[in-house]
Amino acid sequence: MEIIFTKDKYWLEKWDNFVQTNDKGSHLILSDWLRSYESYNFDFEVCLCLENDLIIGGYGAVIAKILFFKFYVVPYGPIVASGHENDLNMLIGNVPERAKKLKACYSHITLPFSSVLNSHVYTDLPEFDSLRDVNQGHIFKYVYSSNGLNWVDLKGFDDEAKIMSLKSSIRRNIRSSYRKGLDFEEIETKDKIKEGYQLFIENSKTSNYNIRGWDEIKECLFALLEKNVLKMLGVYKNKELKGAILLLKTGNYFTYILGGSKKEIPDLRTGDFLQWEAIKISIKNSFDGYNISLGGSKGVVEFKNSFNTEQVLFENSKFHWVLNPFIFKMYLIFDQYMKPYKKKIAKILSMVKI
Repeated sequence: MEIIFTKDKYWLEKWDNFVQTNDKGSHLILSDWLRSYESYNFDFEVCLCLENDLIIGGYGAVIAKILFFKFYVVPYGPIVASGHENDLNMLIGNVPERAKKLKACYSHITLPFSSVLNSHVYTDLPEFDSLRDVNQGHIFKYVYSSNGLNWVDLKGFDDEAKIMSLKSSIRRNIRSSYRKGLDFEEIETKDKIKEGYQLFIENSKTSNYNIRGWDEIKECLFALLEKNVLKMLGVYKNKELKGAILLLKTGNYFTYILGGSKKEIPDLRTGDFLQWEAIKISIKNSFDGYNISLGGSKGVVEFKNSFNTEQVLFENSKFHWVLNPFIFKMYLIFDQYMKPYKKKIAKILSMVKI
């Protein structure tokens, strides 16, 4: 068994394929996603656990730098191939050791463990030696980490069986959306991807939340599109874009990342239309579920949950190490002092998931 830390193109391609095909994989540790943090002058690397030159596990890390403070952040994982769960202990232990070598003052991980049975998470967190002296939770908040899955179960369903499993009010909303003269399109050109993303930006401003600017994320999105990871779905009326959602495919399922719509009276119900299309595409791909994602406003959460979701929360799965207490204490003082400017900092460093 061999451990390597790398940004070599050959190994990054191997790693991305491992993340894509491993049920525990997440878009948060794809190389293109990690690389997107370079627009904030952060760095990244992947740690690979190799056996006979085959990847059997690893993690992706963002190396965040703010002034002279350095943080080593694993936004999701480590993950391992089936049958190698015992190697998680070794990989977890590698995180703070690597962070120390890079002179980071702090490091954290998010383990995809849950008490809810689901093939895309680990269950029954063992008492790993590597977690014996670790601290619960995250203190450094400027790199997004997942809190779990919002799972739409698709096992054994075809389109008709799935829609009939929903409440009658939801079925009516979906079917109503298809009677409004909307044209559906899987968006695949760069110009239309940009148009869809601009709609996301407009919605984020209206609803008062932050997402990355187009120039900061476009190269990541185009790379994921080229690799068949990204799927943007759009609806048009009279050739005008009325709504769009962004999906990413990893771990053998799609995750809903962002959405946006034009406000119309009467309501075109583009959200119902597009989320149902995402479910249909997931069924077409023979996926066992769809991650409609956690979070959002009260109305958004209620809308997502109307698709009969099951929350698969990562419980007691976020851990951190303070590696240089003096430097980290200085960071905490700095962070406290900067509280009045946190909204601007958050926008610059992207606390959100995209």
